[in-house]
Amino acid sequence: MTKGEKYKVEAGGGGDWATEYYAEQRRQRDQQNWMVLFKPSVFGAVLAVLGRIVVWPLALLIVFTSTSYLSHANVLKLVDESIYAFTEQDPVMAGGCSGCLGLNKVCLIKYSIFAQDAIIGATVFKSFAGRKPDLSLYDFSTLSQEALDLGEKLDAKGVYCQSGVNEWGSMTAGIAGSAQDILDVVNTLDLNIAPQFRRELEIAVAGKAPCESGWNIYTITRLFLYPTVKGSANFASIPGIDFNVFPDYTECRPDVAVDDSLVGSKLALATNGEDPLAVFPDLLTLFPYNFDSSIPRVERSFPAGTTKYGFDTVLQPLFKGYYGGCRVRVVNTTGVYIENTCEVSKRWSSYGLMIHSPDDIPMCSTGDVCIHNYYNSIWEWVNYIDADNPTRIGMNLNTFRSRYGDTVALSVLPGIVVMQMLIMGMISLYQVMSHKRSVLLTQIWAYRCQNGRMQVVYLAQITYHLVYNSDLYMLGLATGMLTIESVMNLTCCIFAFSYAFVNLAKARSGDQQLDRHFRLTWETMQIVITSVVAAVLLSVRQTPLEFINANYGEILRKTSARGAKYCGLNDSCVVYKTNLIVFITIFSVGLGVVAAVSSLIVKRLSPKVKSAVRSARMSLSAQGSFKQSTNAMSNPSAAVAHAKDTVIKKKSVNEDGLTSFERNCIGGPFRKLFRDCDDMAYVMYKGKRCTTVEALLLTGYLYYGEHIYQASSVMLLLLARALPRKMLRTFNMLLLRWHVDKDTGVLTQVLSCPWYAASKENHALTGAMPVA
Repeated sequence: MTKGEKYKVEAGGGGDWATEYYAEQRRQRDQQNWMVLFKPSVFGAVLAVLGRIVVWPLALLIVFTSTSYLSHANVLKLVDESIYAFTEQDPVMAGGCSGCLGLNKVCLIKYSIFAQDAIIGATVFKSFAGRKPDLSLYDFSTLSQEALDLGEKLDAKGVYCQSGVNEWGSMTAGIAGSAQDILDVVNTLDLNIAPQFRRELEIAVAGKAPCESGWNIYTITRLFLYPTVKGSANFASIPGIDFNVFPDYTECRPDVAVDDSLVGSKLALATNGEDPLAVFPDLLTLFPYNFDSSIPRVERSFPAGTTKYGFDTVLQPLFKGYYGGCRVRVVNTTGVYIENTCEVSKRWSSYGLMIHSPDDIPMCSTGDVCIHNYYNSIWEWVNYIDADNPTRIGMNLNTFRSRYGDTVALSVLPGIVVMQMLIMGMISLYQVMSHKRSVLLTQIWAYRCQNGRMQVVYLAQITYHLVYNSDLYMLGLATGMLTIESVMNLTCCIFAFSYAFVNLAKARSGDQQLDRHFRLTWETMQIVITSVVAAVLLSVRQTPLEFINANYGEILRKTSARGAKYCGLNDSCVVYKTNLIVFITIFSVGLGVVAAVSSLIVKRLSPKVKSAVRSARMSLSAQGSFKQSTNAMSNPSAAVAHAKDTVIKKKSVNEDGLTSFERNCIGGPFRKLFRDCDDMAYVMYKGKRCTTVEALLLTGYLYYGEHIYQASSVMLLLLARALPRKMLRTFNMLLLRWHVDKDTGVLTQVLSCPWYAASKENHALTGAMPVA
């Protein structure tokens, strides 16, 4: 039994109108050549449907099930996912010192307060080093003539002397010149620098360093940790000042091993079988030390990334330990060993073993979400002077850091919005193509997915999310700290925003049009666009996109006026000048232009032949005319009567030129709604001008049982099939519907029906047919 015959039997009537239409449609399908499936338009339709109905839901399901997206996902990587990296001339740690340049003898006299000590107290240093490089503030009589001559020599060579309080609020004194200049400073003042530093300078002076670079010596306050309670990892801290010597470019540092051939050792403190570092804070495990102990060894060599000379690896500066003011060589169960050339100071002995600690310098957003950076605080940098501000010396730091973010719960709104879009797409596909399948119906399905009230809701939801979380996403991208869940969230944002934005722009760009070539092109593009966006974001997820902070943000220190306003209690913060939604909007406009141009190309390349829809209608029209002429030849009197009947019916039904669907459902001619659908709006069937199935579906009406319903009402009827009938009685809701005459194909005037009563509709009778 054919579908039309089944309809006729179940309806309990003649159903000639529907029966013959279904039979004719079946014959046409049987006569079609299978080669029509290999047309480009069919491929495009299949790809669009598979992308929206299969690929996207599957991808979303994988994200939901294989990650913690729906449970306890975070926007930023936490401490257990911290990233360790080296950055030469790190833009996040770019700063300088204004009004700090002076004569080199100012730096020399500040160094002289060290005398023969390897480390001095921060209080002693700050009271002297914090002064500006104003010659009237210093008494240079304490410097030897050799030191004064060296100062003049360095000044003549253009060697920088930086002295004062820098933009981080730290008091420093540093000299930047050649390796020979720094070695001369060390030898002239007889400074107590680490033997490793002296050996590195000697190698560089001999021209045997890995590459050519300037060299620096400087002093700055450092934080040292020391144990106070036996067996406790809660160490106390104390500031101290020592020397550091380093090249401008980290890759130029010679590899010098710290062993007995460099300097000997001696026992300074016997511990009687107890290891002073048996327990220690976790942060002491981040960076390498220049002494042996139970602290896990960290490799000094590290992948270089982008450097001036293109080296594959660089050598980290080594943290130091002190006991009694002397540099530590070994800490074990026997005791604490120090350099054999140093004498223990009673002042420092009271603090016991002092271990150099990393610095935590967070980079925060104005919303008080921070990226925590534990830096190797043996600071190194490249100096420069800007011609526009010759009184300021710039400092681009070369940083080794371990980075992680604050705990910020991930908002699942973008994923929910995409899920809404996919569910609505599935429902629309079922509604439009449950009766028959064709490229034209696929285009109508795509049109219905891309239009409607929900597009505004999608756009509003994603816009709110992006505006509110813009700084968070940009901070994560700029620092390489976004989690996989955040990347998926951002991908969903870009997909949902660009899709809804282009759809709304298209819908309000002029007369309402099906624009069938654009619809499938835009749907198909979503697969490629979303895949590329996800792949790009995943590939750069752990790579800091430094151009974001450089071009679209402003890094502030709390020591500046603007920093005090925006950073609050944080040491530094970044203020973004442009919201992320601006970039996504520009991206969306570009996608819309590409889609429009692509659809024009597809339209021009499409063969200019009559559509399959029009051909089908011509065959149906011819069939109707043939049947009428046959009946007239066999029974002339009946033909005359039928002709009179037809004239009377046409006058009563079509006197305004409208079909019953146009008159009773949309209130006017179909052309007023869609300007580009003349070829598929009407069909001559059984001698009547009818609204086509495609036109009816395009306007948002659906076939359900013996009636025509609005699409929203059909969704309620589908829901009713899953609910107990008795429950529906509690809802006082009326649905509008139009009955389809099975013999004439004419729609009645609008009828109202309670939801409970409408749910009794026999949906098995659902069938699509032209409406007279």
